[in-house]
Amino acid sequence: MSTLASQLRASLVYVNGYCLIPVFTLGIIGNIANMIVFCQGRLKNNGCSLYFVIVSLIHIFVLCFGCIVRVVITLSGFDLSHFSLFFCKCRVYFFVAGVVLSRFYLCLICIDRWLITSLNARTRRLSNVKTIRRIILVSTIIWLLFHLHVGIGFRIEISGCVPSSDGFYSTFYLITNLAFSIIPFIIIILFTTLTLHRIIMKKRLGNRRNPIVHPVELVERNNHQSNSQNTMNDLDERLSNRNLQLIKLNIIQVIFFIFLNLPNTIYTLYSFITKTNQKTNDQITIDNFFNYVASSLLYTHCAISFYIYTLASVTFRKEFWTLCLRIQQNIVTFFRRFL
Repeated sequence: MSTLASQLRASLVYVNGYCLIPVFTLGIIGNIANMIVFCQGRLKNNGCSLYFVIVSLIHIFVLCFGCIVRVVITLSGFDLSHFSLFFCKCRVYFFVAGVVLSRFYLCLICIDRWLITSLNARTRRLSNVKTIRRIILVSTIIWLLFHLHVGIGFRIEISGCVPSSDGFYSTFYLITNLAFSIIPFIIIILFTTLTLHRIIMKKRLGNRRNPIVHPVELVERNNHQSNSQNTMNDLDERLSNRNLQLIKLNIIQVIFFIFLNLPNTIYTLYSFITKTNQKTNDQITIDNFFNYVASSLLYTHCAISFYIYTLASVTFRKEFWTLCLRIQQNIVTFFRRFL
C-alpha cells in the first residue's frame, strides 16, 4: 500500500472517529429544536412549517443510522453489519430511505414556496395545511414501501454489507441511487429560480403600482386599476412576513444543500461510470476516502439547519427566544413549587 493510501486511512479514522461526534451531537440537538420551534407561535399555522418539521425528523434518522454508527465502528473497530444480516438491512434501509425522503421534501418545500408566490389565487390555495398533511402521509408511505428493495437486495459479503453482487440488483441500486441524487438537484434549482423570479416580478409590479404622479392623473389611473390592485393586495397578504421568512430559509437551505450534497452526487456518478473498472487497492482506498468525505458532508447538511435558521431568520430567532423564555419560566416555577 502506498504512503498516500496509508495517510488517507489515518485521515478517515480521525474524520469518522472525532469530527463526526460534534456533528452528530449538534445535529440531534438542532433538529429537535427545529421541530419544537416550527410547532410554536406564528410558524405552526403555516403549512410549509410541516415540511420543515418532517425534514428535521428525517435528519435525526439519517444521523442515527448513518453518522453515529460510523463513529462507533471507527472507534470500536467492530462493525455489526458484517455479522448481523438484520442489522445490515435495517441500517441501510433507514439511512437510504431517510436521505431520499429528505431530498424529496426539500423539493416539495421549493415547490410550495413557488405556489405561494403565484398571482393565481387558486394556485396559492394549493399550499394549505390539510393538503400538505396528506402529501406527507402518502408520499412517506410510498417511499418507505419503494425502498423495501434495500431489505431484499443487500447482503453480507467479503467487503461488508453491500448490494447483492448479482448483475441486476447492483446495477438497479446504482441507477436509482444516481437518479435520486441528480433529479432533486434539478427540481430544487428550477423551482428556487422560479420563486426568486416571481418575487422580483412582484416587486417590479409593486413599484409600477405606486409611481410618483400628479394627484389628478393618479385619480384617473386608479379608476382603471381596481382589478390589478385587488390582485396585488391579495398577493401582498399571502406574501406576509412569515411566508417571506420561510422563503428565505428555503433559499438558504438550498444553497447549503447544493454545496454539501454535490460531492456525494459526484461520487455517485463516478461510481456508476467506473463500476466495471478493475481497481488496485490504492485506488479503492482513495475511492473510499472520497466516499467517506462526501458522506460526512451529507451528515453535516443534516446537522446544521437549526443554526442556519437561527442566524438567517428574524422570525425563527424570535420564536426560539420565546420558547427559551417559556422553558425558563417553567423551570423557575417548578423549583419555586418544590423548594
